Amino acid sequence: MKGILNVPAKWAHLRPQTLEVLRARIWHDPREDKFRALAPPEKGLTGEVYTSTAYTFEKAKDAGDIFGNLKHGYAYPRVSLGTPPIQQLSEKLLDMELGQNNLQRDEYGVLLTASGMSAILLLVLSMADNGGEFISSPYLYGGTYHLFDESLNRLRIKCHFIKDPLCSSDWEMAILRHPKARFIYAEDDANPMLIKLNNHAIATIAHSHGKPYFCDRTVGTAILQKPLLSGVDGVVHSASKNIGGHSAGLGGAIIARKEIIDKIKDDWFVVVGAVMDPRVADYMLAGLETLEERMKIKIESARQIVDFLRPHPKVRKVYWSGTDLLSFELRGRLEDAERLVESTKIIFLAPHLGDDYPLVIHPASTTHAKVPAKERVRLGITDTLVRLSVGLFDPQDVIDDLEQALRSIS
Repeated sequence: MKGILNVPAKWAHLRPQTLEVLRARIWHDPREDKFRALAPPEKGLTGEVYTSTAYTFEKAKDAGDIFGNLKHGYAYPRVSLGTPPIQQLSEKLLDMELGQNNLQRDEYGVLLTASGMSAILLLVLSMADNGGEFISSPYLYGGTYHLFDESLNRLRIKCHFIKDPLCSSDWEMAILRHPKARFIYAEDDANPMLIKLNNHAIATIAHSHGKPYFCDRTVGTAILQKPLLSGVDGVVHSASKNIGGHSAGLGGAIIARKEIIDKIKDDWFVVVGAVMDPRVADYMLAGLETLEERMKIKIESARQIVDFLRPHPKVRKVYWSGTDLLSFELRGRLEDAERLVESTKIIFLAPHLGDDYPLVIHPASTTHAKVPAKERVRLGITDTLVRLSVGLFDPQDVIDDLEQALRSIS
């Protein structure tokens, strides 16, 4: 034991090579840890963060029961409850979506994923694999549109886009035209056109034909609307946006009826292994603590910025649904939109939203570049459309920056 200090008495009889391994793990004993984690916890934003990729068992039967989904517990993050921070975040998201005292809370579950796109992919793979079909609104984030329109075709999964998601009869007709469709999908407060949907009406139509309805609530979050309380069967989030709030971690979430969550987990989640990193879960937990207050401040800022933009002579139209995200179409050409996003001083040019910094982007050439050009134009994503995530700066500072940037264009 020469050179190895502070050896716990219970391990004093062991040889130096063994002690070196134990010392590197800070003398952590999985049998004495409250979660039986192989790796010791770290200090996180919200307390202890367990990053361990495996957890020990006292009994062989416990291991078998957890792997067989006969009981809850920690085993391996891909196949069990994840890690303690992930389980804690799952509970908090259920509180956010349903309310802490909702009597139906136990009927729902959560899967936390490595990104928002992985959440959407896992949902679709589980619900429409093996040559399945589904129906979707075309007003989607560009990556989602590309996934639905092109990537899924390689897996023989077909998406049928409706024309107008605000028209109830369009949803009804689409279901009648495509009776084999297995589910309905839409993005509420759709990025970047901010389409505000009647989720209750869509869910009612879907259910009348025996179809589940899923909704992306990344932009508005459950702070503004709780679709699960309106009959929606499941919601997805890119938690990297407003939930996290500070661009410090990538993650996604699926919150849905428990039988749907179990199906996704059994079908694809365990196989793909797109599980959220526990450090990201800790960061998301911290973000949830301030989400409601951040959204209130940003939405009020957005209101003031919209009031500035709507009458501006260089702005053709403003799109806003009451969230912290807005878009506006310039009077002019592509070059004018490019010049504007390059001319802002405190509004940063970045392909992101929901941050406390104000962020601007040109969707047609970036986030929605893979949407076919004709479809982009039909959806209103023109060459002069600019998207703004308003952030937490003083709204007048953002307005002043927009004003000077608008002066830079002809």
